[in-house]
Amino acid sequence: MGNLLKLDDQLFLFLNNLGTESWDGFWLFITDKYLAFPLYGLLALLVLWKTGFKSAVVSGFMILGTVATAYVISYLMKHGIARPRPCNIFEIGTEMRFPLASKGKECGDFGFVSSHATVGMAMITLIALILKPYYKYIVFPLTVWILLFSYSRIYVGKHYPGDLIVGILIGFIVGWIGFKVRELILNKYKY
Repeated sequence: MGNLLKLDDQLFLFLNNLGTESWDGFWLFITDKYLAFPLYGLLALLVLWKTGFKSAVVSGFMILGTVATAYVISYLMKHGIARPRPCNIFEIGTEMRFPLASKGKECGDFGFVSSHATVGMAMITLIALILKPYYKYIVFPLTVWILLFSYSRIYVGKHYPGDLIVGILIGFIVGWIGFKVRELILNKYKY
């Protein structure tokens, strides 16, 4: 386990130090969780438009349940495992970059697993699976989005790569389960 954590440290420092001041604005924009709300809102409207009202109501409840489940899992893991964020470990300015400091943001306590990655991936997985029959190529742009959104957390110094990889995996599983539960409900009640 120690070697895995060392590798996570080294990979974090490499990826974080790829950043430059000229790219900070872009990545600070991408990492802002409020930026994702319009995207998720648009996707929810597409679900409503394409699947019909009754199916969309079931989908809406599943989206909310999936997001809540993913958030609770990430919260419990963060506080149960209590792995400090890299911005609490490394020397900011000499070992790593922390562009959020220029925005008056603090580091936060724990980072394993990333809530951004877990919740975002759960929602994107569920919505992509719902919309895939209507938009054949929707999975690719949504996958690119969640990878950029997740990488931004390394760029800004908040998460190790392992925080994101595990968060993405958990999010995918939660989103997939949410989709399967939705399908069971729709099939049982013939929506």
